[in-house]
Amino acid sequence: MALDWTLHPAGDETAPVVLVLPGGGYSHLADHEGEPVADWLNSLGVHAAVLRYATGYHCWPRPLHDARAALRALRSGATPFPVDGRVGVLGSSAGGHLAALLATDSPDVPGADPLTFAGRPDLAILCYPVTDLRETMLGRLPNLHTASAENLLGEDAREEVRADLSVATRVTPPEEEEMPDLFLWTTSDDQVVPAIHTLSLMTSLAVAGVPFEGHIFPHGRHGLGLADEEPDVAQWTDLAERWLAARGWC
Repeated sequence: MALDWTLHPAGDETAPVVLVLPGGGYSHLADHEGEPVADWLNSLGVHAAVLRYATGYHCWPRPLHDARAALRALRSGATPFPVDGRVGVLGSSAGGHLAALLATDSPDVPGADPLTFAGRPDLAILCYPVTDLRETMLGRLPNLHTASAENLLGEDAREEVRADLSVATRVTPPEEEEMPDLFLWTTSDDQVVPAIHTLSLMTSLAVAGVPFEGHIFPHGRHGLGLADEEPDVAQWTDLAERWLAARGWC
């Protein structure tokens, strides 16, 4: 399948690459969560590829198939710049859900073609991600963000399917199946995708013993991207750079 993406090489040197997945609630793609993020990664010496994955009402499973195809292409060397074999993923909001699906991916994802499975990325950065598609979170709390789920699966999707595609339920302990290291951040007063989405995934990771770094900033609207206009939240890029450097990525 032909990939709809934009490649952003960091230069001619061999380096890791990060697949960038903008948000948009599975209804559209937010430009400010794509190219600017790729440029930031380039400034760290990391190649980037911004994927325009399928969106629109009841688009499942096309977004996952697109992301899997991009992951496979980056791993196979189908780029004009040299990749050292390491492929990460960075997603924002609904793109964070898709990135987390890749991080927890397996051949038996409901509704997806198992032949498209491309393994898991080597690390994942999730920015204010959607992590739960169910009507109720943690067994008792109403999910205050269901728009992404309805766009992805349709309004009449069964709760079992919503549960299976809620990434907080898909975390696997390292002894069962290796997961990539994760870096997550959000804001405590996000009114669109409440912080509990990030917190519930952090809880699942902690219970499973999966390494992660998480940050909850006190204030900041949803969809900040690089957060240039919010100095406190803009720290996330410095924190993520340090996290990447500790893993030898920049």
